[in-house]
Amino acid sequence: MKVSHLHPDQQRLVAHHRCSDRPTQAWGELHLDAAEPYAGKEWTDSAQARDRRALKQRATGETRTVPCPPELTASIHAHINQFGLGPDGKLFVGERNGTQLPKLTIIRMWKRARAAVFTPEALASPLAATPYDLRHAAVSGWLNAGVPVPEVAEWAGHSPEVLLKTYAKCVAGGIEAHRRRIQQFLG
Repeated sequence: MKVSHLHPDQQRLVAHHRCSDRPTQAWGELHLDAAEPYAGKEWTDSAQARDRRALKQRATGETRTVPCPPELTASIHAHINQFGLGPDGKLFVGERNGTQLPKLTIIRMWKRARAAVFTPEALASPLAATPYDLRHAAVSGWLNAGVPVPEVAEWAGHSPEVLLKTYAKCVAGGIEAHRRRIQQFLG
């Protein structure tokens, strides 16, 4: 699922509640039902740059629910409040193209975002070189946080077998924490 297809009907974003003068944030969910990956019109049967709709490894019409952390939930709310929605209800659209977010726009903004937040050393590295790298970072982070493999696989749209084959090497460290859990279990 690319941001170009994110539509508010796919979101269950918890509204912010005021407690004293600081808003509290809660987790939301993204309900994904389609994908519009960029392939380039010369590579598709329809001559459209984005023509696939079904989620990867899923039948047409199947959905997937992914957690939306409080910070992202707040950012999406702020974006809607500031910019509204596109003509077809999409969250992100191009300035001159109201139905799609052009690939070049995504790449240009991604480069600006990296330059704004990375140190010069990190910027010169391959770290988060593309927006798709965020998917790998999220899956790796969920696994390192201890989220069970079946849950991470469901969120990522993988089978547990594919998830472990692809991401097993990213689960770093934690030996001492694992030993403590085992010791706690053993009593």
